[in-house]
Amino acid sequence: MIPEDEKLYKAAKKKVKRTRDFYSNILAYFAIGAFLTFINWWTSPGHWWVKWVWIGWGIGVFFHGLSLYRKNILFSDDWEERKIKEEIERMKRS
Repeated sequence: MIPEDEKLYKAAKKKVKRTRDFYSNILAYFAIGAFLTFINWWTSPGHWWVKWVWIGWGIGVFFHGLSLYRKNILFSDDWEERKIKEEIERMKRS
């Protein structure tokens, strides 16, 4: 495999894994959320504590999706590569 193709393959594989992890997170969010909602309804229908699970985990799912489909605002892949190269150069000088 050509080095450029290998690099593209690794990047694509990483992206597909992150997408799969995101879909797994969504599936777990709805499955566990539904189960906990049923438990909440069954045990104490007047006090809906499960809303905090939905809200908290929902915020996490939102940011997980945001990190997957948008460029990271603070630390891009470019930034990470640049810092790795800087660290390698610093280590060579030491």
